[in-house]
Amino acid sequence: MTNLARSNSTSSNRKQPLGGVTELILTSDAPEQLSLLMPMIAFLSNSSQDRWITWIAPHNISRELLESYGVNTRYIRVIHCHDQLSLLWVTWEALAAGNSHTVISSPGKLTDKELNQLEQAAAQGQCQGLLLRVR
Repeated sequence: MTNLARSNSTSSNRKQPLGGVTELILTSDAPEQLSLLMPMIAFLSNSSQDRWITWIAPHNISRELLESYGVNTRYIRVIHCHDQLSLLWVTWEALAAGNSHTVISSPGKLTDKELNQLEQAAAQGQCQGLLLRVR
């Protein structure tokens, strides 16, 4: 514990996210999900101005909708994928690239192997992955 605290105190002031993946399981595919997700995305877009927030969105998300929730659209990029295989590949690429602070995606239920691959990509890109799944 002491070594960790010492290494954090000597690191630069720039906050680098550690790579990792979090899965958020939502109860239904309902419109009120936006009321839950958008404040998180707004917070991220306003607090990490050195790297992208990448949202691989399943639906068309307009700039006006993002801005109505306080999302800083200068720091978010929205990517649309139409099939599950492309979505998983694009998620992996976005995590591994290293130019995103956080990658948000809805890849559905993943196998352990797929989840491990995404975790490795997040570690490689030193970014956070937020995986949304509807139960």
